[in-house]
Amino acid sequence: MYKNYGLFILIDMQQQNIIEIRQNNIDQANIAFRDFMQLTENEFNLRAKQTKGLYQNCSGLELEKYTVNILKEVSAATPFRSDNIHLVSGAKFPDIISEKHYGIEVKSTEKDHWTSTGSSIVESSRITDVERIYMLFGKLGGEYAEFRCRPYQEVLS
Repeated sequence: MYKNYGLFILIDMQQQNIIEIRQNNIDQANIAFRDFMQLTENEFNLRAKQTKGLYQNCSGLELEKYTVNILKEVSAATPFRSDNIHLVSGAKFPDIISEKHYGIEVKSTEKDHWTSTGSSIVESSRITDVERIYMLFGKLGGEYAEFRCRPYQEVLS
């Protein structure tokens, strides 16, 4: 069975969840998470282009809630289960966890550039079992909002 999400057509992998894949091959599980994040980025960008202004006045918490909803929607085309995607937000890092070992930190800027100053993240607030974290960054200024999703350690300066 195939599912079409924006530019991606993915094989439905509901037969095997990410925990089963992870037990057999951690590299394969991490690739599945990377693909899940790419699918999420594409879905955000597709929606932002279809409905201009959709995300442009979002608060941080609103964007986190949008992210959880999109993650749950696109998870059907991945081995990640929607009922194991949770917004933890607040004083914890990262903002969203999936399947206990994967996390998403959501950041944005109201400006029309790809940088943001400062971060309130401290290692002591990190959720213990989360091993792989991606940052979803929203550039909310400009003609329409744009999103990028990358491994967390690759986007910090």
